[in-house]
Amino acid sequence: MTDTTSPFNVKVVFGLIAAAVIAFGALLVLLAYTEEPGAPGGDGRAAPSRSAVGYAGLVQLAGRFTEARVVRGSDGVDSEDLLVVALTGRGGPAAVTELLNRRGGRATLLIVPKWLVERDRSHPGWVRAIAPTLGARAAPLLGEDVSIAQVGQSPGDAAQGEGFLEGLVLPAPPQVQAIVAGLTPLATLPADGALLAQIGEQPHFVLAEPDLVNNHGLRDPARARAAIRLLTALSPTGATGINFDLETNGQGGRRPDTPSLLQLAFEPPLLAMTLALLFAALLAGFYGAFRFGPARREQRAIAFGKAALVENSAGLIRLAKREARLGGAYADVVRTEAARITGAPAWLGGERLDAYLDRLGRAGETRFTQLAAAVSAATDRASLMAAARALHEWRRGLVK
Repeated sequence: MTDTTSPFNVKVVFGLIAAAVIAFGALLVLLAYTEEPGAPGGDGRAAPSRSAVGYAGLVQLAGRFTEARVVRGSDGVDSEDLLVVALTGRGGPAAVTELLNRRGGRATLLIVPKWLVERDRSHPGWVRAIAPTLGARAAPLLGEDVSIAQVGQSPGDAAQGEGFLEGLVLPAPPQVQAIVAGLTPLATLPADGALLAQIGEQPHFVLAEPDLVNNHGLRDPARARAAIRLLTALSPTGATGINFDLETNGQGGRRPDTPSLLQLAFEPPLLAMTLALLFAALLAGFYGAFRFGPARREQRAIAFGKAALVENSAGLIRLAKREARLGGAYADVVRTEAARITGAPAWLGGERLDAYLDRLGRAGETRFTQLAAAVSAATDRASLMAAARALHEWRRGLVK
C-alpha cells in the first residue's frame, strides 16, 4: 500500500508562507514611503542621507554636543527645541507656510537647496552635481518677494553675524548662494547678499548656503565649527536637543505633494480596496491549502484487459483512417455467428453457406449476400456504418 503521508510539517509550511507574506508587505511599504538619491522626488537632501548634498553628517555632528533627533510627526514639529528642515522644493509654498504657522514662536531653521543633482550610477548611493540652480527655484517657497541667487565672492570671504548673532562668522564656499532680497539679513557677505536671514518677526531662519552644513561642506573643519556655532546660537534657551524634520520634504508619514501610485494603495480611500484584495488572496490560499472531499485516485495511462486492447486498436485504425477496409472482416464475423446460432451443418461453407443464410430471411427482406456485399463495398466511414448497421439488424432478426 502506498504511503500518502506528506513529508512536510504543516506548521512549518504555514510559518514560512506567513513570514514571506509579511516580508513582502513590508517591502511594498518601504518602497512606497522611502526614497533613494536620484529617484523621482528623492534627491538625497534628507537628513539621514549620506550623499554629498545630504545632512547625515550634520545630524551626527550635532549629536556629539546635544541630542539630535530625526522626526517625522507632530512630536518633533510641536517641540520647543530648534527644528531644522532641509527644503527640497517639492512641497510648495503651502507646505512651508503651514509648517511655520504651526511652529509659531518656536525656533525653526530652513535650509534652501542649491545643487541640481542626478544619481551616480557607478557609485550606488552617490549623486552627481549638475548645476547650482535650485536656490532660485526654491525662493518662492519663502515668499513672493524673496530672491536667491549666486553671488561673486573673493576666496576666503566670510559672512559676519548681525544682531543677536554678532560675532558669528560663516565661511563662504567657492560658489556662494545668498539671499539678495525679501528677508531680514542676519549674516551678510562683504560684497552682497546674506547667507542667513530671518522671516518676519518670529524666530524663523533661512540658511541660503547648504554647502555650509551638508556632508560635502562639513569636510572643511572651519565650516563644521561654524555649523555647530550656528545651531547653538539659533537654539532657544533651555533646549534639550535639535530636531531634524522629514515631513516637509514629503518623507514622513504623509507626503504633502503628489504621492506615488504604490503609496496611494496604502492610504484612504484605496486602503479599503487593498485590504479587501488581501483578504480575498488569503481566502484563495486557504481554499487551495485544504482538500474538500476524498482524494481522486490517479488513473493508469494504459488500462488493463481486452477492452483496453480493442479500444487502443480502434484508435489506431481511426488515426489511420482505414475503417472502410474492415467491412469484409465484419461480414465474415456475422456469417460465422449466424451459422452458429441457426445450427447450420458444419460441412456447409462458401457459396453453399451463403445460400443457406439467404433462405433464413423473411420474404421481402434483403438477403444476407446483398448485405454482406454492401458492407464489403463501403468506401468511407458513413457508408460502412450504414451497411454494418443493416447487417447487424438482419442478424438480430434470426433469434426472434
